[in-house]
Formats: sequence, structure tokens, C-alpha cells
Amino acid sequence: MSISLCIGQCGNQVGAELLALSQHGVTADSQSHRPCILVDSEPKVVSAIADRVAGVHVEQSGRGNNWAMGYHQTTNVALTARVLESLRKEIEPSRWHWRWPRKSTPRGDSRHVPQGVHSNGCIAPSLVGDSPLQNYNALFTLRHLQMYSDAILYKDNDDVARLVAHWRGATGGVSLTEMNRLVAGDWAGLFLPSDKRPFDLGSFVTQTCPMATVKFVDVRTAYYTQRPRFKPSDSRLVALLPSTDDAAGLAAATKQLVASYPYPATQSPCIGRSIHVRGGATAASLTSVVKAIERAFPAPNWTEQRIATTVSMAPPVATSGAVTVSANGQTNAIPMLSTFVSRAAQQLHAKAYLHWYKKYGVEEDYFHETLDACLDVVDAYASFV
Repeated sequence: MSISLCIGQCGNQVGAELLALSQHGVTADSQSHRPCILVDSEPKVVSAIADRVAGVHVEQSGRGNNWAMGYHQTTNVALTARVLESLRKEIEPSRWHWRWPRKSTPRGDSRHVPQGVHSNGCIAPSLVGDSPLQNYNALFTLRHLQMYSDAILYKDNDDVARLVAHWRGATGGVSLTEMNRLVAGDWAGLFLPSDKRPFDLGSFVTQTCPMATVKFVDVRTAYYTQRPRFKPSDSRLVALLPSTDDAAGLAAATKQLVASYPYPATQSPCIGRSIHVRGGATAASLTSVVKAIERAFPAPNWTEQRIATTVSMAPPVATSGAVTVSANGQTNAIPMLSTFVSRAAQQLHAKAYLHWYKKYGVEEDYFHETLDACLDVVDAYASFV
């Protein structure tokens, strides 16, 4: 088993959709307790999803869109202690304590929990966000993710909105609910157990993040069904394709999945790749899927050429099958990170908004250290990929 921490408004909204998916299809059971801990600085989101989870920790004041107030541990020490205590209570009875994913961007701390394999699912803000602190906040968060994660499942709001339209096959407005459901649907291809087997986070990290300095993984899932196309309002999943044949459905889903990536991502070397197929697959159809991913995401000569592939016979949720592709290469993360670095550097040069962070203990030197750390990530991808 794994233990999930859902932190903040975004983390809890996506976590709620994952919890809903876990109650349907092959993953459904009579379990009244879910190893999931909800954490937020205000109650509006958590209060709607607090049932059937391991713990809920909420404060009332919010964090004012300021990373220092939320994560620099000058104002939230008590909240952190309560969360770690809940985590300890979940870990101690479990034999699987060394693997736990987080749908969040928390600061790591191994003094109170076993040091093991950690993943974080994060969703970066839109590049047209309305907060002047956004560039600093994003870089501080990404620096801590890089420091304390073994794998970072990366999404960004701009790309998620584009993907909703891609799978829906229509233009028009995109709702926040649709975006949350799409992210949950993508990550469900990994996190939700199948055929009574848990997701093996340790193997996943080995397959997709062979280098400790490059760990941003783009995870996407396409679902196919033998029933007519679902409307987004009728399903917990957005990415659904109609099919009357499982083999044809798997091939079509893979083709659509590759088409959903930004063009540059499918033309650059990919240092880590994995495929998860649910609903079964013939040898021929599985071979075609692997070849399609090999063409879309070629591996550098110096790394493993074989793509790790897992097949589960049981179908996911209410669909006939699904294919999940995890790729660590030139995803949206690096262009986004470069943009945030450039913007934050300009603000820092002008010493803009520094006082908002200094009052919570973040000095100017930390800004420069963070810029350097994030530039190191960009440079690492440039040298390895």
C-alpha cells in the first residue's frame, strides 16, 4: 500500500477525484479507511471530502499566496507536527512504509518518518497568473520538490486546460472540475491498484528517474470503452475514446495519447519511460503500443533502451481499458521553469516584493540560492536529454 498526502486547495481537489475513482471498478472494495491525509490552511475544500480518510488537518487563516508563510515553517509548525503524527500512525502498522506518493508540494522531513521513496504530484500555475508573488512562489516550491522528491509528477494549468479541450474534441470554456478530473484520470493509471497489486513506486522511480538530478515525469492516461462516448459531465474521466474492439481501442488510445503531448516533447530524447496497460492486451497490440512510444520518445544512447511495461487484465473503473505513459524528457516542466527563473531574476534584480518574504524569515540570499538551484535543474536536462 501507499500513503497519500493531499496538500492545499489544488492537491485536495485532485485528491478528491482520485478518491472517487478508487471507489469504482476493480479498485472498489468495502474498505472504510483510506490511507490518505488531507492538509489545508483553510477549510473550504477539505470539508467536502473529509470522510473515509486517515486524517484531516485544517487551519482557518490561509497563507495569502505567500510561499514563506505556508512552507518556510515559521507560522505552521503546529500544523506540520500534527500531519507528521498522522503519518506516523499510518506508517507504523504497515509493512509498506517506504513508499508513499504525495499529491502536493510539501517540505520534506525525515526526522519523524522513515527515509524512503517519495513522489510528489504538482500542478504549476498558469503563466498568466494574477499574483505578483507567483514567480518566487513557483521557484521556491520547485526547489523543495527537487530536494525532497525521488520523482515529480508534473502538470501545469495551461497544458491541463489545453488537454481537456483535446480529449473533449471541442472548443469553449474549460471548467476547474474538468481539469481536476483529467489530472486524477492521468494519475489513476499509476496510483490505483489493479488485480489486487499495489503500485510499486520504487520500481517506477528506477524506470523513469535513473538520474537523481532529472526527475520531472509527465504522466498521461487514455481510456477507451465499448460504450458510446461519455460526456465529461457524466464521468469522472475526461479522456475517453469509443471503441468496439479492445485491440483497436488500445491502438487508437495510444495514438491519441501521443498526439496530446506538445510537439517538442515527442522530438527530444527521453531518459525514462514506462507503460501501464489496463484491461489486458494481445501480444501484437502490446508490441504496437511499445513501438509507438519508442518512436515518440526515443531514448539517448547511454540509457536503457527497453521500455518498462506492465499489463493488468482487470479493466480500470468503468471502461474497457486504458494505457498510461510516463515520460521523463523535455516536457513542459523545463520551459515553464526557465520562464519562472527569468521573471523571478528580473524581480529580484529590482528587489521587488522581497519584504513580503523577509517578514517570514526568508532573506535575499535564499532567493539567489533558489535561482541557482533551479538553473541547475534546467542545465541538467540540457546535458542529459
